[in-house]
Amino acid sequence: MIRLDRTSIARRIGSMVLTCGLIGGLGVAATTLAAAPAEAGIKTATTLETLNVRSAPTSSGTLLRRIAGNTRVGINCWTNGQAVTGRYGTTTIWYTIDGGGYVTDAGLYTGTNNPVTPKCGGSAPAPAPAPRTTGRAVGQKSASNSGISGYCTWGAQELWRQNTGYYPKIRGNAKDYAASARANGWTVVADAQPRSIVVFQPGVHGVDRTYGHVGWVRSVENRADGRYIHYTDMNGSAGFGRYGSKVTKDIGGMSYILAP
Repeated sequence: MIRLDRTSIARRIGSMVLTCGLIGGLGVAATTLAAAPAEAGIKTATTLETLNVRSAPTSSGTLLRRIAGNTRVGINCWTNGQAVTGRYGTTTIWYTIDGGGYVTDAGLYTGTNNPVTPKCGGSAPAPAPAPRTTGRAVGQKSASNSGISGYCTWGAQELWRQNTGYYPKIRGNAKDYAASARANGWTVVADAQPRSIVVFQPGVHGVDRTYGHVGWVRSVENRADGRYIHYTDMNGSAGFGRYGSKVTKDIGGMSYILAP
């Protein structure tokens, strides 16, 4: 593991600290998570908000438990049930989940409005999911890189510029990037997206527990146990001032600043 003296991390430009911590062994093999791990369903989905788990595919079914928003859950099969209206429209799709019970598709992000698992009681797989289109706003731009050379923030902004032709106006430590980007007009989402800056909150996947970490997402891969990102970062396992490439699972505590 690469170790970094805390006193060498914080460099000040005026009164603003612009830095991030190193990562030790971040990648697919990382097992220390800052959020509850995904359950082992046929597919996984992310709750959009607090979600009620019912004994039947209807809101009148007995309430079994509640799942917090932005939580990965394992989903196993789907059935038609009561129509429910959510963030992305109205649906009659209900999923059974690990641990028992039914949840409405209206409260989940699966990447499509179609079923993503086999139908309950059947063996044929559901139609292949279609990608969900996410708007990508063009926020405020910057004439220069606001990060400090060699650190993850600087590296992420350089990769953004290489892919867009300009720097985004984003300030602060790595953990502050999502809030800064949103305040400056850029689109920030919780679900993994390619062509974006991934923001790891402190401690997530073993990143620095004070400053967090950022990197550039090249592509996203769907696997049986969830979504994985292929990304490039600086000041990670490759060392200070060097770029490295990794694959890691999208979990709670990660957000994405979308490049147009």
